[in-house]
This record gives sequence, C-alpha cells and structure tokens, in this order.
Amino acid sequence: MITTTEQRETFKSPGQILRELGVPPSNSYGKRNNAFGSMAAVISEQEAFPTTSSSKIGQILISKKIITESDLHEAMARKRQQPKKYLGQILCEMGIPQSKIIKTIYFSNKRKKLGEILVENKIITDEQLKDTLIKQRHQKSIGMHKHLGTMLTMSNTITEVNYINALSAHFSMPVVSLKNFKVSSSLQKAIGEQYALKNRIVVLSNTNDKLTVAIAEPHLSIFEYLEKAMPKGKHILFCQAKASEIEKCLNIKYDPFHMVLYR
Repeated sequence: MITTTEQRETFKSPGQILRELGVPPSNSYGKRNNAFGSMAAVISEQEAFPTTSSSKIGQILISKKIITESDLHEAMARKRQQPKKYLGQILCEMGIPQSKIIKTIYFSNKRKKLGEILVENKIITDEQLKDTLIKQRHQKSIGMHKHLGTMLTMSNTITEVNYINALSAHFSMPVVSLKNFKVSSSLQKAIGEQYALKNRIVVLSNTNDKLTVAIAEPHLSIFEYLEKAMPKGKHILFCQAKASEIEKCLNIKYDPFHMVLYR
C-alpha cells in the first residue's frame, strides 16, 4: 500500500511539472495553458521518437542533414513492423545514400559493435564474446590480427550465414548471393582489377549513376577509397556476401588452376 508521503513523492502537481519545464509561476491561465501546450508537444515528440539507439542515430542523421524528420518517421514506422532490422538497413531501402549513413554513424560512435549485434541476436553469448576478444587481443599482440567474425567462424562458434547477417546489420549493407555469378573483367576494371583482387571485392554492376559491389570484410578505408574514385554524381552500393562465395568467384576468374587443384 502506498503511503501519503509516497503519494506526494510519486504524483506531481501541475505547478511542479511547469517548474521542471522551466516555466515561472504565474496566475495567468493563458500562460499556463501555453505551457501545457508546449509540454504536450514535448511529450508528443518523445512518443514519436522514444529514446532508443535507433532514434538517437536517427537524430544524428537529421542533425547532419542526411535525412529529414519525415524520413525518420517513416523509417521508425517500418522498424516497428520489422523490429529485427536496423535503422541503417531500413534507410538504405528507402533510398538514403548508404555511404553517408555508414560514415555518419561510424564517426558519431553510435554504431553497434559486431559483437554486440551477435549477442543481441542470441547468436553468441557474452562469455563467448569475451573469450574471443581476449584471444583476439593476444593474437594482435603477437602480430596476428584477425577479424572477430573470422575468429568466430573458424572456431565454429557461428556460421558464415550468421556472420554476414551480423555484418549486414553492422554496416547497413544488403546481403547478396554470388552463387553461379561470373566475375567480369570489364566490371572489375571499374575499381581496378588489382585493387579488387587484393581486397576481395566483386563488382556486380556498373551504370552511369551507380556502382554495385560485393565485399566479404567491409572496412571504412575501402568505403572512402572507392567513394573518392567515383566521378561526380555517381555513388556506390556496397553489398555483403559470403567470403567463401567471393573466393570461389575470384578464383574461377583469376586462378582456375587453384579451383581444379582444390575442388
């Protein structure tokens, strides 16, 4: 049972609420009505964008003029219908430039870490993440750095599908299948065949205004390098693909003997 004292502490009077909003005491009903109108607007805005990781990221994107308020409203509505999707993925589907989303979130330090996504989706446990991070730090100390996902897949802690889905959410990138895809030299030359081979990138299509590529291990340096290489008015769509499929595609094209030898 709540005592009288507890009731006084729990339930606030209109005057208390107004003071907390920074409105000075007044006998004017008009002023108070205006204040309550402002309070209602604040509450309405909070209901529209509840304090979540997605809404915080959305507000950052708005402040950087990457998206508009209406874009965020639509994206959050879609997210309520598809809660497993991350805001960045939804915005990309809405046509917001992927690279701008990635860079803004990356530099704002609001992007979820890959390990957090894997734990959040119950793909690995907190303990598995901690153990792998310890091993990763040890390997880095002896000059043998490996990506977290690579270590988890190599130890059979997660599957390759788990990994690329997590990376997709991490970098706001759609997942593509390269099964039966044939690498084209003319397409690869759009970013430089040697660069594509070195960074294990497969160019999927190339139009006047868009270049679409598949990558296994995304990295900001790759995003920035390729963006700078694009002519004005042309953008890149990065897609996530299985490392095994990328390797197979590239080996069939550039190292067919390797494929015969290890088939």
